[in-house]
Amino acid sequence: MSEHETESPRLESDRPIEHATGTGGLGSKSAYFALFSQIGITLLVANLGGALLGRWVDSLLNSGPIFLIVGFVGGFVVGALGAAQIVARGLKKFEEQDALEKAARLARRRAESEERELR
Repeated sequence: MSEHETESPRLESDRPIEHATGTGGLGSKSAYFALFSQIGITLLVANLGGALLGRWVDSLLNSGPIFLIVGFVGGFVVGALGAAQIVARGLKKFEEQDALEKAARLARRRAESEERELR
């Protein structure tokens, strides 16, 4: 390497996953908070958007609150479908993280048992 080139920093850590800090793993409280916040915002925006759109249509047609109600119900349906997608995606990520952690524990146990056998 020349004097101007630097070696890239090492990104791996020797610490086991359960002792890592600041990883923001999916099992952390912040991950659940983010998931529930995303669900709440999705429901809020969809309901509010549907209601405002329905109110706007009612004002154009000089009708009663028919489209407001239709817009609110439609917004609720769209929000519920969006929330269901968010939950499914979150559960998939949680399951993937759980499988990785189980595989790491199994590999660690195997390595420990092989080490004991060698002694």
